[in-house]
Amino acid sequence: MKITPYLGIRNTSMKNTLGALAAAAVFVAIPTGVSAQNRAADSDVFEKTAVVPPEGTTDENVLLMAPDPVIYVEGEKRFAKLVVDISQNVLYKYSDFGEPQAAFLIASGKKNTPTDTGVRIVSHIESYPYRNAPASTKRHNQPWNYGPRAIILQKLDPDTGERSSTGEFIHGNNNPASLGKYASLGCMRMDNEVIKHLVKDVYRGDIVIIKK
Repeated sequence: MKITPYLGIRNTSMKNTLGALAAAAVFVAIPTGVSAQNRAADSDVFEKTAVVPPEGTTDENVLLMAPDPVIYVEGEKRFAKLVVDISQNVLYKYSDFGEPQAAFLIASGKKNTPTDTGVRIVSHIESYPYRNAPASTKRHNQPWNYGPRAIILQKLDPDTGERSSTGEFIHGNNNPASLGKYASLGCMRMDNEVIKHLVKDVYRGDIVIIKK
């Protein structure tokens, strides 16, 4: 599948671009000879050129907008492996040296079940059908809601290093149309194919920052 960057020009705001994608907007090519004044009247002759949400991008203009991955944990400088920008519903992936490598559209928590911001640490990674998850958990009893992989997170206090459970994960999903929207119970959903590749570069102990 062709990967379609969701930001292609430097002067386009990411918020407007991602909002358009989240609303399933169709990008169009205006036929030669159609003036700006006649676009509305002649909209029926527009040619659809892209209707599929992006599976990710390495577009340098997107990566220039990547948040700072630097975080100090118990006084030690660390680079987050992942930074999730909830305001844009974008997850950024970084190298071990803090260089942004790729950006992916996600779905995050609904208004009444928002995704919490803060610092997280990767506890471990689980795979469908999540039989090794505790029997009382939703992902054990309803594994089809979590896609092929789940990155299990713990809340991390960067001052003390103390960890605690969150119940919020980064995982696949069974509703691709939710990408780019506030649609979950707090978890961060990704494209199922994307997360299968993403987890190859994510390890226990990696830092995740969730911000607005």
